[in-house]
Amino acid sequence: MDKLDKSIIDMMRAEPKFDGGLVNALCDRESALALVRVRNPLQLGMLERRFDVRHVYPFIRSVGIRCELKDAILLERMQEVEYVSAQGRVFALSEAESPSVSSALVVPDGLDGRGVTICVMDTGISPHSDLCLPKQRIVHFVDMIGGETQPYDDNGHGTFVAGVACGDGVLSGGNVCGVAPAANIVGVKVISGSGESGTFKILDGMQWLFDNFRQYGIRVVCMSFGAEPLGYADPLKMGAEMLARSGIIVVAAAGNSGKDSVKSPAVSGEVIAVGAVDGEGNVASFSSRGAYQGVQRPDIYASGVNVKGIAAGGTYSNMTGTSASAPYVAGACCLLCQKFRNITPKQAKQALLSSAETKNGVSILKLQGRG
Repeated sequence: MDKLDKSIIDMMRAEPKFDGGLVNALCDRESALALVRVRNPLQLGMLERRFDVRHVYPFIRSVGIRCELKDAILLERMQEVEYVSAQGRVFALSEAESPSVSSALVVPDGLDGRGVTICVMDTGISPHSDLCLPKQRIVHFVDMIGGETQPYDDNGHGTFVAGVACGDGVLSGGNVCGVAPAANIVGVKVISGSGESGTFKILDGMQWLFDNFRQYGIRVVCMSFGAEPLGYADPLKMGAEMLARSGIIVVAAAGNSGKDSVKSPAVSGEVIAVGAVDGEGNVASFSSRGAYQGVQRPDIYASGVNVKGIAAGGTYSNMTGTSASAPYVAGACCLLCQKFRNITPKQAKQALLSSAETKNGVSILKLQGRG
């Protein structure tokens, strides 16, 4: 790096509108993917004309661009630009599988999620018997990774998540049953078969959901993935908040990194952030928790150790992690939507917390009834 470039980099490091991750990326290579947020949505067209725009996200007033150093200099001078950040890495939040088997999830009598649609934003959904028999409940599928139109899951994570939320247990004779076994499902694949993704793919899925949730009657979205928070103008946090403000109940896994490590978008106070407890109701050591901007997260805990659920191959498997806890809560939100047709995201969170069991200072979701 020559002296001129170094002075520019130093200037960028001192500029509050630039994310440090982007500055570091531009030090290492000629260009990097960046998310640019403007102050007014009408200014998005101006960015499309002046930069190498790869993605457009009107719902958060942002575009994704291929950013070179010259672009960063121009962005720093533009008053229309509010914030510029690097594209982050996003991971599905599951631990290694275990041979142990937890007890089946329980569904309160009289509620089964019928008439409610949940969006599972994950690695995809395999057409498992527990989701497709006796009725096909995967009502739509969107693939932001490979562009396929038929449901599939090349990882298995998303299928497991869908099963915990709303598997009907037909293959197991009812022994392994989700929380809302009659709910409909929309699958949005935003994570690759490796279990990893990037911010842009997640935002692609969020933008699709924002544009289409009314058409498909989606009331709840489950996000069992996470990324390191970026602080101000965190893109996943902003995206999740816009979905919540539109009326969708957003449920997000807190993460599997222990204390003081809550992931985005679960850092947002506008989503329902979910941690994991073991079979005795003790907070799992791996479950992310801690304060974010002075507020303790997550909001609520649910079973997340050795949970049994459906596998993409048409059988059953086990998962440990907040990825298994989040769909437990998302399924409960489907039940709330069935019982209270006009419930808001804020009201849903309050209802869950008011009915939760308190142990060792945390709120734990408990579902009573048959099972």
